[in-house]
Amino acid sequence: MYLADTLSRASMKETGGDDPEMLNVVHSVSKLLPMSESRFKQFQKATEEDKELQMLFEYFKKGWPEKKVVQKNLLPYYKVKNYLYCIDGLVFLNDKIIVPTILRQDMLMLIHEAHLGITKCKSRARELMYWPGISRDIEDLINKCSICEKFQKSQTKELLENHELPSRPFQRILIDIMYLNNTDYLVIIDYYSKWIEISKIDNKSSEEIIFKLEVVFARFGIPETIICDNVPFNSYQFRNFGKEWDIEIVFISPHHSQSNGMVEKAVGISKAVFKKAFEDNRRPAIGLLEYRNTPILGLGLSPAQLMFNRRLRTKLPISNKLLNPELFKDVNIKLLRRQQTQKHHYDRSSKILTELKPGDKIVVQNVKTKIWEPAVVLSKTKTPRSYKIKTLYGRVLVRNRKFLRLSKVNHKSYTDSVLDTLPAVTQVVSTPPQNVMSTDSQTSISTISGRNINRPNHLKDYVCY
Repeated sequence: MYLADTLSRASMKETGGDDPEMLNVVHSVSKLLPMSESRFKQFQKATEEDKELQMLFEYFKKGWPEKKVVQKNLLPYYKVKNYLYCIDGLVFLNDKIIVPTILRQDMLMLIHEAHLGITKCKSRARELMYWPGISRDIEDLINKCSICEKFQKSQTKELLENHELPSRPFQRILIDIMYLNNTDYLVIIDYYSKWIEISKIDNKSSEEIIFKLEVVFARFGIPETIICDNVPFNSYQFRNFGKEWDIEIVFISPHHSQSNGMVEKAVGISKAVFKKAFEDNRRPAIGLLEYRNTPILGLGLSPAQLMFNRRLRTKLPISNKLLNPELFKDVNIKLLRRQQTQKHHYDRSSKILTELKPGDKIVVQNVKTKIWEPAVVLSKTKTPRSYKIKTLYGRVLVRNRKFLRLSKVNHKSYTDSVLDTLPAVTQVVSTPPQNVMSTDSQTSISTISGRNINRPNHLKDYVCY
């Protein structure tokens, strides 16, 4: 019996060359590339002048060396070396052409010609071409595209930031205007008890609103804080009313009703009660009474019990014992637990937005058109998550962080230079102490052409945005 030793084994005559099937595929691809002859020659010339791709030609002919001696800029190709092919002066990764460095910017512009999003542009590019870092280059291009930035979607909501829970009823109230059936109503909700008061108003003037509030305060006492929208409450007369009655008036971020979400919900409840009552040819008083007497979900106590420590008598039969006043324990703990539960559910679909700094180049979302426009951050206001900004046309506004997005686009050519040449705009929104917003005494602004515009007299007491 004969045993062959290792050194005596005859070597195989057949060498492990390139996959002939793949070579045929790539060769046919190169012949059938949907390019004009000039573009094909452009790729050939650029490939010939590209040092990286010429090194790939050398490695393809002579074989790849060990990884440790491969040039650093060629290491990304080393991972896919078994799938690289050189045909007709072009380099392919499987059936995708490898774009020479000098042509990559042109290819990026073609990929993003339709201004599709990052994901779709990457998906499209992966089908056709390759170069190391192509995904990163696509991201950078789209992030710096002024057109894509202008038409971005609205930002995802931020984490819920709750107001501090008051310790007693009517300590903090929220107010808003409800419009229904050609009639305006003043809606008031107590932050602690969720008690709702509704008063019909003849107009939205400060005098009318103050008169209705005084009637409610005579019934429930003077609150410490009023949280309200800017319009129509941000007038000199209304702010002066707050000072006279020793009430802190807190204005929410302009166009961000979510910061006053409780009163928005109260308006929705009130509208539903009124609409159903009118449809049933009844007065809404019964509906309001039932709402005030119905236990709050997750708390087990009604607004009436939180406000007066007792139930209210309605048309439904009830024993005298249930109408007697009762002192409820651990109410604040239950309210806090309910608030934390709401925050937990809300935050699951929210995200944290980074804090902005003065001088940051941003884009601000136009609340009407939803288009993003260039601006710059001036300062942070005392209202949570609100910033004072200056727009492209020199207007100074206050906006919530939700409407502001950091910009990676170079707007210098039409912000810094343009702002320096624009006339000064006197329409400035500021945030003095105690979150009470004020305005300059001047009532006119100048347009780009220099024409003065006077504010109408009926708006002289208001801050316009």
